Amino acid sequence: MKTSILQVAALGAAAAAFVPGVASAQDVVPVQPVPPPPAVVETAPPVAETTTTSEVTGPSLAMVGSGVAIFGLSYLPAVVVAAESNLSADHNLYVPFAGPWIDLAHRPGCSVDCNSENTAKVFIIIDGVFQAIGGLTVIGGFLTPVRTTKTVRTAALKPTLHLEPAQMGQGGYGMLAFGSF
Repeated sequence: MKTSILQVAALGAAAAAFVPGVASAQDVVPVQPVPPPPAVVETAPPVAETTTTSEVTGPSLAMVGSGVAIFGLSYLPAVVVAAESNLSADHNLYVPFAGPWIDLAHRPGCSVDCNSENTAKVFIIIDGVFQAIGGLTVIGGFLTPVRTTKTVRTAALKPTLHLEPAQMGQGGYGMLAFGSF
């Protein structure tokens, strides 16, 4: 068998592809050390003075208002019943707070229609309870003072200076100065 030069060259190229080559390392680039950030110099921040005062501004108007509303909403129906009823005991409903209880004490016994009399007594009791709640809420509103707290802060007018490290551009460092004068 006769080998030609072309076959030997192809066989040599194939063998050369499988022979390990020599690898060389990359060139070493010197690393520049990063300078430490400069020290931060700060002056003392301005001292703010805080003054808190608390004063009583009067009774709790919310409690007084709700007490008047509760009493009014329970006393108005009692006055309407007292004006339109033919029963003499119901005329006691004109008296605020005590009227419902006086009416209960002077009501006649059950004669013919006990259901309507018992219903009337239940409504009189409910009315008396709500009149008392309204009155006690008004009294509680006058006994509960409202306090107003005011906090006033005054800043000291001292100049301040702040110095901080800052990056300038891609690789430069510098100082940043700010403050109030």
